[in-house]
Amino acid sequence: MMTNTKMSIFNRYVDPQTKSITFKKHIIDNVYWDDRKEVNQDKGHNKDNSVQIFIPKNKNDLSSYVKPSSYDGTNWTINTGDFIVKGVVEAEKVDKISQLVDAFTVTFVDDKDYGSSNMQHFEIKGE
Repeated sequence: MMTNTKMSIFNRYVDPQTKSITFKKHIIDNVYWDDRKEVNQDKGHNKDNSVQIFIPKNKNDLSSYVKPSSYDGTNWTINTGDFIVKGVVEAEKVDKISQLVDAFTVTFVDDKDYGSSNMQHFEIKGE
């Protein structure tokens, strides 16, 4: 599977002591990123921004990856509601998506864990 960039993912985390919500960053080194930034001409200036991402498992270190139900803030996961940004972002934590430039919110995640190791990947969609 081809890749074309790195990606920053910000996982939603609720601090057990303060109950505050924050998003913690993890860098994924090899992803295929395909985003669309469109203007809908029929409805004026409304934008239709979306992204589809493929993360090949055999080209990334998944040793600290956990399923969303096991995420505790010390590892990383992929879950709906997380924030994703193409490339490497400097910030380690954010409180809201408006603190990021050109960010998307994850709306769909599918773990494609069948076939050979060259075929296994995560598929992510975001808006």
